[in-house]
Amino acid sequence: MSAADDRPLHVSRNLWRTIVQWRNWPLLVKLGMVLVVPVVAALVLGVLRVVTDVQLANSYGDIERIANLRVELVRTLSAVQRERSAAVAPGADFPTVTKATDAAVATMKDTVRNTPDLGDNATQRYRELSGMLGVLGYARQQLTGGNEQSAQDAQDAYAGLTTAMLEFDRSLVGRFPDEALANTAIALNELQSAREQVSLQEATGLLGMKDGSLSDTDKETLSEAEIQLNTNLEEFQSVAPQQFLDRYDGTVTGSAQTQRTLLVVDARGSGEIGLPFTEAQWRSTFDTTANLTTEVTGFVAKSLRSQSAVLAASYRTSWTIELVLLLVVVLLAVGIGGGLGRYLLRTVGQLRSTALDVAHNQLPAAVRSIRAGQDVGIPPVPLRTTEEFGQLAKAFDTVLGQAVSSAGEEARLRSTLSDMLTNLSRRSQGLVQRQLRLMEQLEQGEDDPDKLSNLFKVDHLATRMRRNNENLIILSGGALHRQFAEPVQLADVLRAAVSEVEHYERAVIQSAPQCRIAAFAAGDLIRSISELIDNAAAFSPPDSQVVVAGRLTEDGSVVVEILDEGVGMAEAELREANHRIAFSGTDVPVSRQLGLFVVGRLTAKYDIRAHLTPRGDGSSGTRAMVLVPAELLNDADQQAGPAPEPVTEVVDRLESAGIIVRLPVLPTARTPASILFAAHVPADAPPMPAGFNWLKQRSGMARAATTQQVAVQTVITKAVTVEPPTGPNGLPKRVPKGQLRAGTAHEPPAAQARDAAKARGFLNGFQSGIRSGQNEKGDRRP
Repeated sequence: MSAADDRPLHVSRNLWRTIVQWRNWPLLVKLGMVLVVPVVAALVLGVLRVVTDVQLANSYGDIERIANLRVELVRTLSAVQRERSAAVAPGADFPTVTKATDAAVATMKDTVRNTPDLGDNATQRYRELSGMLGVLGYARQQLTGGNEQSAQDAQDAYAGLTTAMLEFDRSLVGRFPDEALANTAIALNELQSAREQVSLQEATGLLGMKDGSLSDTDKETLSEAEIQLNTNLEEFQSVAPQQFLDRYDGTVTGSAQTQRTLLVVDARGSGEIGLPFTEAQWRSTFDTTANLTTEVTGFVAKSLRSQSAVLAASYRTSWTIELVLLLVVVLLAVGIGGGLGRYLLRTVGQLRSTALDVAHNQLPAAVRSIRAGQDVGIPPVPLRTTEEFGQLAKAFDTVLGQAVSSAGEEARLRSTLSDMLTNLSRRSQGLVQRQLRLMEQLEQGEDDPDKLSNLFKVDHLATRMRRNNENLIILSGGALHRQFAEPVQLADVLRAAVSEVEHYERAVIQSAPQCRIAAFAAGDLIRSISELIDNAAAFSPPDSQVVVAGRLTEDGSVVVEILDEGVGMAEAELREANHRIAFSGTDVPVSRQLGLFVVGRLTAKYDIRAHLTPRGDGSSGTRAMVLVPAELLNDADQQAGPAPEPVTEVVDRLESAGIIVRLPVLPTARTPASILFAAHVPADAPPMPAGFNWLKQRSGMARAATTQQVAVQTVITKAVTVEPPTGPNGLPKRVPKGQLRAGTAHEPPAAQARDAAKARGFLNGFQSGIRSGQNEKGDRRP
């Protein structure tokens, strides 16, 4: 075989190989397949749906014509029934009634001729009805005979005709495919059957009354008709929609129906002596019931016709809309697909070149500056084809490899830096602890208020240094060793948090529930609340208060609120601050508000939620809310209490646990030195010089907060009511609220007696307790 003969075979093999390996098709071909196949499929399915709706519309058009035929059947049946009653009723205008019957029959025949495709069953029933219509003339001839047998034969002929009409109507029920229409069609047939039983009873009674009494055959006919009537009504009530039931109950039922039932009962029970009612009563009652039933029957028939017309119109509208939408969608798909195909091809080329440039030039240049060691491998993108997307995957493999390598190096750098900061912070923490113990010794032996005030300031600066060290430890990923040996009262937690704040004298504990915080979480909760109080004090006026309040919720948790009187925060600032608290991950940006990150780190460990909102009570400022879950509360009988217990009781409780605490009274003084020796009177204090009253004047902050703070301060501390003491140099000792005029503030109750050792150092006392807790060995967290 020559090379020319092998060429077609080789071309066909390459073409088949290209078709089979569809993953290597060019992107333009793939886009074409993606667009063409769905569009063709949608077009085929849409055409099928339109054709189906067209067929349904035509079908419901036929159903509408059948419903119109049933309306004419109702009219014809009512005309025949009226003629039957008039045939045996004395004084009835029988010729006029027969003319109405003939007109109704002619209209029905015309309607049947205009209704195509009745169906095999309905067509057969109509043939039978046509034959019975010929009997109508025979029945009329029998009525002219004047004898009883002729009248009975006429009634039998009428009964056969009405039966044939009901059978033909019943055969049309199956032509309604919709469930709602089918129920209405069945209800209409049952209602017409009920109307036939009423008409039959009327004609039977009128025929029997000619002889003055009813025969046994007549009574049996009345009984059978009554039973069939009840059966038809039960079937009607079981299938008819509610609107038709309401129409029947509001039209047919009533005095007329009750009177008809009583007349039937009397007629069935009458003897040879005569009937207990007149012919006029019988005819009037049955005519009323028949007319009311005919009214409801006509309403149901017209409703069936209108519903069929609505469905037919809806399907005609539906297929028209579907056809228009199908054409619009196809055109949009072709136009959008072509535009997107060009855009994707151009974008993929740009993305490939950009990704390679970043992987080979920009990203390695940035990574080399922080590279510290080994490379980190990454799995490639699971796409290994030779077309455009495969090339794009390879480019991104390169980019990802470089990015992950840089991330590994950065993680190692972060770990090293974190360890270094944690180590330095813990060393500095040890020095600060030694400094605090030394300051405590100096404060214990110092009686000079000014020197003691300076010592307190230095002591507080050391406390702030300790807080900064602890912040570094927390932000570096370390953990604090603040743990207590037993659960701590929430009031003590709040006091401890206040004691660690620089402006502690501005913090007011308004209320605290009677509950205890779990020992393993108390230390971190103290730290979190202190950070929030510190923020509130730092961003509010220096003469304003920071109110701390706690309350129990319905689910057993505790909410601690910190309210300040600052200028507040904008909505964007609140979102940013709450984001810092909620998402305090490993990335801590350079910010002046690192305390919020500390709060987020500490509260996240125990599922404690902290949130900042506007104050919202008509005042400016910010509200910080800390939600402590019920799992961290140890008391089973938690109840909302007014305010923390007096400080002296707290001192006794802490000292019973081996923690030496020195607590001062917390009035509105500006410095610890001004309140430290409120109850301390030296033995040989010289009298105060006359006219020397500069220390008696209230500070600006006290004047501004007198009306707000009196009630709060009375539940936090008990005022010391002693004579103004004097110091070694003759200067008076300042007593909080001791120089207020009568009536300017509520008189607080007398404080419990305490010695000077217990009244020294609210700040240092809680610091001693914290240091004692840090010396506890072992992890007490459950």
